[in-house]
Formats: sequence, structure tokens, C-alpha cells
Amino acid sequence: MALDLFDLGGSLIDIVLARRFLVPFAVGLAIAVAIYYSTGQTPASAAVAFFVGLAGLVAGVVFRLAGSKPGAL
Repeated sequence: MALDLFDLGGSLIDIVLARRFLVPFAVGLAIAVAIYYSTGQTPASAAVAFFVGLAGLVAGVVFRLAGSKPGAL
């Protein structure tokens, strides 16, 4: 079985465009941007916003994997 980059790319696009991934990630990014701009755009607020956005990414991945069928990714 050879590695096919088109199949891998298609699978990643399916994962990223899934609603279970996209909604938590978008909400996390929106909260991160709101935190960054509401706290004065300092380096400390950028660090907090980064970790909030990262938490949104992790939540999206967890929701996507938890909602998928067994054996399907």
C-alpha cells in the first residue's frame, strides 16, 4: 500500500471542514481575538489568547474524533 498524498489531503480537508471540528475551533478563535483586543494587546494577552485558541483547536479535534464512527477517521 503506497502513500497517496491526494488521499491524505482529502482526508485532512474532510476533517477540517467537518462541523464538529469547525464550530469549536471558530468559537475558540473568536474568544482568543476578543481576549487579545480587550486586554490591551500586550505580549501577555497575546500569550493568553494563543492558549485559548489552542484550546479551541484541541476541543475541535476531540469532538471530531469522538463523533466519528469506530475505525473511520
